Amino acid sequence: MASGASPTPPAPAGSASPKPAKEVVNDPARTGFDPQMKWWMNYFRILSGQMTPEGLFHYREWRYKVHEERDCKRCDEYRDWLFTYSPAVRFLSGKIQDLNGKLDASNVLCRRCPARLEEDGQVHRQSGGFSPNHGILICANEIRDRKHLEDTLAHEMVHAWDHLRWQVDWMGDKDLKHAACTEVSTFAPM
Repeated sequence: MASGASPTPPAPAGSASPKPAKEVVNDPARTGFDPQMKWWMNYFRILSGQMTPEGLFHYREWRYKVHEERDCKRCDEYRDWLFTYSPAVRFLSGKIQDLNGKLDASNVLCRRCPARLEEDGQVHRQSGGFSPNHGILICANEIRDRKHLEDTLAHEMVHAWDHLRWQVDWMGDKDLKHAACTEVSTFAPM
């Protein structure tokens, strides 16, 4: 925050929830990223400093869309290998089954997850997520390699185990406390 700037005042009690951040739209004249150009020309603009950080964000998201099918296929292959050979994933899968839960390729899905760029320049990305009603989502475009997928999958499987074992209240009165506890447990040594 710039010196002399005052923080945004808190919303008054009883007011509606805060508005979601406005999506930042690419302007090639401002950012240096032009999706109509060949990819290598945009890449050269990155290397030569002719593209802003915002332009780089839009370039990266554009490339993720181009490579979505490839990324999801690779993620599916890694996921299947991990359910067969990874000691951590197999252990957690067994513990989830012990609680009458089921996690396998049918409810561990690999998809492209768009990042979010806010007006202040903050970028929000994630590599996965757990939903009690749907299973685990793996963000195929954010997965670097099989080890990264293993770490992400194990993290989300701990959330699934916590949900089954402790009946985690994700949306109710205790949601923050439960969310904090399950995040802490994902980093506890096995």
